Amino acid sequence: MSSLLVNPTTPGEDSRSARRARFRGDIEGLRAVAVTAVVAFHAGLGLVSGGFVGVDVFFVLSGFLITGLLVDELARTGRISLTHFYARRVRRLLPLAALVLATTAAATQVLVPAIDRAGVAVDLAAAALGVANWRFALEATQYMADTDKSPVLHFWSLGVEEQFYVVWPLLLVVLIGMSGVARRSWAVAFRRMAWALGGVFVVSLLLSIQQTSSGAAGAYYGLHTRAWELAAGGGLALVRPVLGQLTRRAATGAAWLGAALVVGSVLLMDEATPFPGLAAAVPVLGTVLLLVGGVKAGDRGVSALLSQAGPRFVGRVSYAWYLWHWPCLVLAGARWPEVSADGAASPGNHARPLVVVAALVVSFLLAVASHYLVEQPLRAAQFLTVSRRRSAQWGGVFVATSLVAACGLAVSTKLAGEQPVAAVASAKATRGATAHLATDVAGPRTPSDARASRPKDSTPCYTGYATTDAPPPEECRIGPADGGKKTIALLGDSHAQQWLPALARAAEEKGWTVYHYAKPSCTMTDVPIFHVQAKGRYTACEEWRGHVLDQVSKIDGLDAVVIGRWKDYKDIALQADGSRATPDTIADLWSKGSARTYPTLAKVAPRIVVMTDTPRPPHDVPACLSRTEDAADCAFDRTATTHQDGALLAAEKAAAPKAFRTIDLTPVICPQQSCPVVSPAGLIMYRDSNHLTDGYSESLWKLMASELTRAMA
Repeated sequence: MSSLLVNPTTPGEDSRSARRARFRGDIEGLRAVAVTAVVAFHAGLGLVSGGFVGVDVFFVLSGFLITGLLVDELARTGRISLTHFYARRVRRLLPLAALVLATTAAATQVLVPAIDRAGVAVDLAAAALGVANWRFALEATQYMADTDKSPVLHFWSLGVEEQFYVVWPLLLVVLIGMSGVARRSWAVAFRRMAWALGGVFVVSLLLSIQQTSSGAAGAYYGLHTRAWELAAGGGLALVRPVLGQLTRRAATGAAWLGAALVVGSVLLMDEATPFPGLAAAVPVLGTVLLLVGGVKAGDRGVSALLSQAGPRFVGRVSYAWYLWHWPCLVLAGARWPEVSADGAASPGNHARPLVVVAALVVSFLLAVASHYLVEQPLRAAQFLTVSRRRSAQWGGVFVATSLVAACGLAVSTKLAGEQPVAAVASAKATRGATAHLATDVAGPRTPSDARASRPKDSTPCYTGYATTDAPPPEECRIGPADGGKKTIALLGDSHAQQWLPALARAAEEKGWTVYHYAKPSCTMTDVPIFHVQAKGRYTACEEWRGHVLDQVSKIDGLDAVVIGRWKDYKDIALQADGSRATPDTIADLWSKGSARTYPTLAKVAPRIVVMTDTPRPPHDVPACLSRTEDAADCAFDRTATTHQDGALLAAEKAAAPKAFRTIDLTPVICPQQSCPVVSPAGLIMYRDSNHLTDGYSESLWKLMASELTRAMA
């Protein structure tokens, strides 16, 4: 270890031949593995269910290479030139990023529905400023935030790296560069760097483990939870002198073990893996071992395979391919989405299989072309390398170009405006659908109004994902505290909450008292649920459900408990072994869970009224309406999209047959074979692909009151 405390670099050694001698082909090949894993994962190739760990491989590589550059400069000159470092980063990263962002803005204008363009414009601006990771971390705290629709979601990882590039060199300058200690004593400089990297590694890893386990929104995207991965690569760069002391056999073995860890992570991890947290240590350690092996055994074993021409070519264009692949996939999905067998829109705005293949081919061709026509020429362009100030100035130009493209998208969308959508319905359907509807409800009548016609996020009674407590009943009451003509408790998930406007209006008109508790993706049936956003078991739902049952038991004189829940628990309920339910197993699983909940509910109210899940459009309705002037274009087939929760209803009824009742408003919401998305009164009925708008729900209050009175009789 004493060799670490001796200056490892000959002063002034920074010639082109010296840099070429330090070049490692296996690292270029490792980039190919990382980008291929990420691209395949984003394309939906099930075999690489953990392909997202390719980003972690990139983080380790970046930490290794960047720290190596800084340490080498410090060893040669005794100082770190921030202007030189940042000028190189500008030439390396910004030209191609600006091209991709500007092109994405133009393509969004053509391919993305007008209602979604403003959000994309904000995403583009955040990506241009290097803060996309924090933008998406904040969006993840919003109810039903659908960041998969953003064509620049992948810029979050560039944000993490760029922020590290700002913080880490500055920290080294403060610790070492300003004092000149590296000239006087390399041992002291080394110890300071080691302590700094060690501190970053430990603190960041602990934060990553804690925030991942708690489901914090910033755990996946934050620099604070990812810096340890870059620090792992940086620490390896710091100890390069001792790596040469390894035997070739040990180096080869390390590389093979590293390959097994990385490949195993790609194949065995999936969306259910709590990530990053401690799980990220597996691909991080694998990448470190691959880098270790390449130091002494670059010409044999897995390092030799990575150094072959094919992997090196893909690795050479990996930055460009990473930037291009996600916009191509997302924009293709926005224009040609895949529809599942049950008529629902695919999750994540996924494109049809042939479209995905075409998007990947186009993205790779764009990557190769832009690498050789933009990335490489501008990286070495004399007009940029002539001075560091010139590089900084052009860096500002590249950022400004991206911001102008984002602003142009936002302005053009705003100027386009919106017009109310007209309903299209036959006279027979209109008579049947309006017989019990209120006609004095104001909106929504434009796609933007529909998107905004939703419950307030994270109120005490309609809680966010992480909340486990339930407030006392009086805090969640609508109507008189005592003496209401009917007393009702509305419980369940967001598909329960969508009925609150109807019940609230009924309470106002009929003198009822309504208590309400709801939580996204949380059923009252006692079964464990997979939390899609947190990629793990939804334990907060289980705790919240217990507290809600306790609070509801305190309500005197309940006439009915109304349950709302969506159909998709048949896909996200968890079995005893932790795997997700299937169509063959959901009935038994739901029966056992209902048997643990519904008898309890039957003790606090004589009636348990379950709302049959609403018809499910195969697309985002406001987005569809923003593309067309004819609402009929967004109508959908009734057969494939209604009454998909039959197995859940049967299990619930069997758990409390005497108290159980159902309300099915499908005949009014979808009175014909073709289900409309705009009511005969001109109200847009859906705010996304599965929730009713608050305005349309309120318009159903008379029908809801009538059906609920019948169910309580």
